[in-house]
Amino acid sequence: MKTLSTLAVLSLAAAAQAFTVDANIGAASPSNYDSNAVWGLGIGTQLNNDFHLGLNYSSLKLVSPGNVDGTARSTTLDLTYELNGSGNIRPFVGAGVGVTHYSGISIYTTSGLVTNLYAGVAFRVTDTVDLLLTARNTEMFDVQELQNGPKKSINSWQSSAGLRFKF
Repeated sequence: MKTLSTLAVLSLAAAAQAFTVDANIGAASPSNYDSNAVWGLGIGTQLNNDFHLGLNYSSLKLVSPGNVDGTARSTTLDLTYELNGSGNIRPFVGAGVGVTHYSGISIYTTSGLVTNLYAGVAFRVTDTVDLLLTARNTEMFDVQELQNGPKKSINSWQSSAGLRFKF
């Protein structure tokens, strides 16, 4: 019984040290829209040595020659698997699902489903800071630019650099 209580205390102590905050900025190439910047913020927790669970917010401008001028703001729940690396370098892969909210007078849709797949490399800067380089593919479903117009999906390739602060 004493061993179980010790393990519980150690687990809680480890969880208390596993809180993370991310900030990133990068470039995006959404299908049929002009390329532009994407930025994001996230909070999460390191579930164990291999898995990270995070709630992430990102913002992407949607501008096209067809007079579309709007913004897609996504909130996703992402699960990341960190692969075995060497030294202070650790590659990772992950997936996420969530909702996107659209704003702008030229986008009729107000919200929709978003999914993403990503891969990258984390470079340990200090015990509490990692530099993240990420390539991400995001798919936004059922976007309708005009009322009664056709619905389409927007696919966006994104590359970003960010910092993860570990508490």
